[in-house]
Amino acid sequence: MSKWLKNILGVVILGALLWYLVSHWEQLKVLLKLSAVELFLMYFLWFLVMFNSAFVVQFLVKALGIKPDFWDMVRLNHTAILLNYVPMKFGTLFRANYLKHHYGLPYAHFATFFLYITFLTTATASAIGLIILAGIYGLDGYESKVLAGIFALTVIVSLLFLFIPLPLPRGQRRIIKLLRNFLSGRQQISKEKKTVLLTSMLLALNFLLVALRIGIIYHSMGKDIHFGGYLILGALGFVALFIGLTPGSLGVRELVLSFGAVALGVPFEVGLLAAMVDRAVTISYSFVAGGCCAAWLWHKSPTDFKKTEADSQEQKENSI
Repeated sequence: MSKWLKNILGVVILGALLWYLVSHWEQLKVLLKLSAVELFLMYFLWFLVMFNSAFVVQFLVKALGIKPDFWDMVRLNHTAILLNYVPMKFGTLFRANYLKHHYGLPYAHFATFFLYITFLTTATASAIGLIILAGIYGLDGYESKVLAGIFALTVIVSLLFLFIPLPLPRGQRRIIKLLRNFLSGRQQISKEKKTVLLTSMLLALNFLLVALRIGIIYHSMGKDIHFGGYLILGALGFVALFIGLTPGSLGVRELVLSFGAVALGVPFEVGLLAAMVDRAVTISYSFVAGGCCAAWLWHKSPTDFKKTEADSQEQKENSI
């Protein structure tokens, strides 16, 4: 039931934000000036993020003894971002089943990979966001202090998960075995220091690409701010994904970016409009590029989708 509550929450938040935009539409509609070139650049930046993310997947799962095909990971990333808008985290389940079916990655090691990349992403983005915030904007204002606290807390939690030493539990119970496999996988990745460093650099590049995409939107609206501000907003976007209250952080990311814009001196409604434009680009890209890649993978192996659908249904029944 909690899964459906998250979906409902996302719809409620998004509906409230859309209502707010409509109530301010007369003053906001003049800001919508995205050109065809700017739209193309935003979609191209999205592709670069997906392209770069395929390298991230390759490097991390290689540390777990798996060597996936690069272009296969590009297609899998696109398919997953599309399916993540489906209830029950269908995209995550599909990715786990696909990597197990085609490359033999155990579910416990997938959990290690998925959580590791999640916390490494949030740690990298939040650390950069905190440095930019303190170095360029300062921490004098109330909003800046709140943002700094969010970034600092996210960095601490992420680093604790990634590097705090934990003993491997003993026992033969299923939950103990899963936990042992998970922790051993984490140790396996953490020992590959070059892999972790290179992955962090690739994630920082993704973070820069997202900031550029946000910057294009603000520039088209005539609301240019310091480039560091776009980096801060990009970091907040990753934190919103980390929170994961709704599918694809729908509504939550827009709300977080809007309040972040206020801390940077941008009116809430302008920040909200920019966040909504970014969401529109994200969803359209996900459905077009993700749809094409999903069709490719379906043609290649339709049983992957059927297996994931069965697992999703089982998870749904267990959650009621």
